[in-house]
Amino acid sequence: MNDRKRAILINLNDNVAMVLSKVEKNEKIILIHNGRQIDNLQVLDDIEIYHKVAIKSINEKEKIYKYDEVIGEAVKVIQKGQHVHVDNIKSVMVKQ
Repeated sequence: MNDRKRAILINLNDNVAMVLSKVEKNEKIILIHNGRQIDNLQVLDDIEIYHKVAIKSINEKEKIYKYDEVIGEAVKVIQKGQHVHVDNIKSVMVKQ
């Protein structure tokens, strides 16, 4: 695999992935799932190591999935490649 930076997608149902190193705005990264490259992605923001990046556009009030679990809800539209963090998501209670 080449030297481009990577993000790991834990579950195919997730709409965010975790970057494995710090990435800078407009950098291209490789999206990895189960050790295989499944996509390429251009990031739209600077993102710190182990933070989340949107792997598809997410609408306002749409649930954020990581590990195939809801981890929050978008408070505004999040574009594919944007940093997903406290400024664009909020915590939600999920009914069991």
